[in-house]
Amino acid sequence: MRLTVYPPGGRVVIHAPAGTLFSSIEDFTRSKINWIIKHRERFLNNSKSTGVLKNNAGVYIWGKSHVLELIERRGHPKIIVTDSTIKIYVRPLSSKDKVEELLDKWYRRVLKETAPEIIKKWEKIIGIEVSKLYVRKMKTHWGSCNYNTRSLRLNSELVKRDPLCLEYVIVHEMLHIIEKSHNRNFYRLIGKYFPDWKAIRKKMNSGEI
Repeated sequence: MRLTVYPPGGRVVIHAPAGTLFSSIEDFTRSKINWIIKHRERFLNNSKSTGVLKNNAGVYIWGKSHVLELIERRGHPKIIVTDSTIKIYVRPLSSKDKVEELLDKWYRRVLKETAPEIIKKWEKIIGIEVSKLYVRKMKTHWGSCNYNTRSLRLNSELVKRDPLCLEYVIVHEMLHIIEKSHNRNFYRLIGKYFPDWKAIRKKMNSGEI
């Protein structure tokens, strides 16, 4: 049996041979409980995945920390990013939830603008077409694929990561249009098109990138 804890939300997946007794899976899981808790907490406390939105806090954009400046003023809320800062203009007395909502919408917009060019690049390389792209904030997956409709869903939290992470997730999900399962053929394909995928995934899981 094999147990894996996945970022960003600490989703736990157990792989067991067909026919394994459920009681055996339960015993195996209990034996790993401390390891599971340790890794889930690491992902949930990762500064790239969660953070306190207050002045001078670090906000990650494409793997780089930007100093947050919260500016209260009358008028339409907006976000301005420089090389080292992210300025969020909000109305006076805006709640923390309102600021988070504004930033989440900005992340989604940035990903919707960035991902199509990467998808287009890999459509030519792999020789398949993606019919639709969806972007939303997800707690337990970086992305997903509906191979029947050839549509991709991407986690807006990817904007916090190194751009290479986004490209890896896109290629990974696009290959599920060809091979729906994580079987030998899938890993052969990901190794063919993205030879460094293991190193990238390892760094993503540890929060390095």
